[in-house]
Amino acid sequence: MAPGNEPSLLQPGAVAALSQRAVAPARPVSDVVILRDGEQAFPVMLELIRSASRSVWFENFIFAGDATGRRFARALGDAARRGVEVRVLYDPVGTMMVKGGSIARTLAAEGVTARPFRPVSLLMPWTWSRLRHRDHRKTLVVDGDTAVVGGLCISDNWASHADGGRNWRDTALQVRGAVAADVAAAFTSMWHLAQDDRVPQQAALPASDPGAPCGMVAADYPGAHHVAGVYLWLAENARESLEITDAYLVTPEPVVAAFEAAARRGVRVTFLLPGNNNHPFAAASARCRYERLLHAGARIHEWRGMMVHAKTVVADRVVALVGSSNLDPLSMTRNYELNLLVADAVTGEAMSRMFARDLHGAREIRLEEWARRPMWQKAAESAARIFDGNL
Repeated sequence: MAPGNEPSLLQPGAVAALSQRAVAPARPVSDVVILRDGEQAFPVMLELIRSASRSVWFENFIFAGDATGRRFARALGDAARRGVEVRVLYDPVGTMMVKGGSIARTLAAEGVTARPFRPVSLLMPWTWSRLRHRDHRKTLVVDGDTAVVGGLCISDNWASHADGGRNWRDTALQVRGAVAADVAAAFTSMWHLAQDDRVPQQAALPASDPGAPCGMVAADYPGAHHVAGVYLWLAENARESLEITDAYLVTPEPVVAAFEAAARRGVRVTFLLPGNNNHPFAAASARCRYERLLHAGARIHEWRGMMVHAKTVVADRVVALVGSSNLDPLSMTRNYELNLLVADAVTGEAMSRMFARDLHGAREIRLEEWARRPMWQKAAESAARIFDGNL
């Protein structure tokens, strides 16, 4: 692309502004790989673990003791036995939410060094306050220079049908180089936090703009609001399109208002959301926001397959955000999250094509039809909204 002809979100100054919102330096990137669902992501992740020569740092909100969890535990154990430094950080509260329970005993039997993040016990009341701030990140860093970041947890829910799983819809990115090193630095911070239970004081890194293509880590911790700031900036600066996939559209008011304003000024704002949600309260609360967004001109599609769990946005087909942050209060204000933000026309175009394919597997919600939904459904949505702050 000739200089001066770049889309507005790739022009000089735009990446620096994104870097400032993400509170992270932008790094040159190449060879970004989009991984769709566990069918693509899990084999790549397992092969990276098997090929590791120095280190494997693995962090996930859910590491279940099911068939998928055991596959990963064996690969991690094999790596540890051949002398690779293996560190696993998992969230015990998240892990107990799925069938199979925790993988902790299996990891110990495999000789893997693992830490639970801020464990909670009913018998220890002083730990109960930890329920508010969970490690919702999903990252893998191998040898310090290759990283996979996305929304996939380690559970049969994300495994392909061929592997006996439920094939939940999700997305991850694989990156190499300096931005992978930034993911490794984020893991190190969380690894130490899990040990001493102190909230880290993270210094703001200077904004940067190395030019496109580039990527940056958009990480969050309680009260930081970095990812909400990124969403606000993208909604305010997109000129053509916002393509948003999310599991729980329990969106804080400033962000949903920004989406609404973008649609009213002519940006094509399109949502792909679950038709079958694993959290019914979150689904009902999310639907409270449909009517105002539809009135503004946004389009909403509900996925017809198994749960859609991906957390992605593509702005103007050139900037993509992929990671762990849902559009809900837990992700945007209370949990530890990590996402990759990539400013690259090639990656953005590929993400946009994938989004378009996904819409073929979804049902569009029309304003006229939505206005006629039953009164009991409207009442359920209003009741669910009472719990917004905890969804």
